[in-house]
Amino acid sequence: MAAQNTTPGQTPHGPHHSDATERDAASVVRHEERLVIHREQEQTGRARLRKYVVSEPVRQEVTVAAEEPDVVRTAVTAEERQAFLDGRELAVGEDEVILYRTEPVVQTVRVPYQRVRLVARRVEHTEVVEDTLRKERVDIETQEDPRV
Repeated sequence: MAAQNTTPGQTPHGPHHSDATERDAASVVRHEERLVIHREQEQTGRARLRKYVVSEPVRQEVTVAAEEPDVVRTAVTAEERQAFLDGRELAVGEDEVILYRTEPVVQTVRVPYQRVRLVARRVEHTEVVEDTLRKERVDIETQEDPRV
């Protein structure tokens, strides 16, 4: 069997090949560039929670009270008057009332009231990526037969 001359990219056809359209056809493969975009994650900084103590003056009004003695005078009852007139002595003695006052007593108490957490929140936005891509084009060139 005789070897047929072929060029790279062509398929040799045996002598019994009967497909005239494939035998007479020429073809090329077109290529073009496309963007393939990947994302990389890179560290952009750090965030840290730091707790510290500050002192600030506080002013709060509080109501306090104090008792003061007050003399109340009342008329003698009829029985007390009759006892005096009958010669009996009125009772002699002392009586007292205890006076009170309220004073503010200040005490500070440490109580938990809030938890503060630090989390990373993902914020997405769209960016436009621009580049120049190359594409292969195919033109047909014909040669006129000078014999015509």
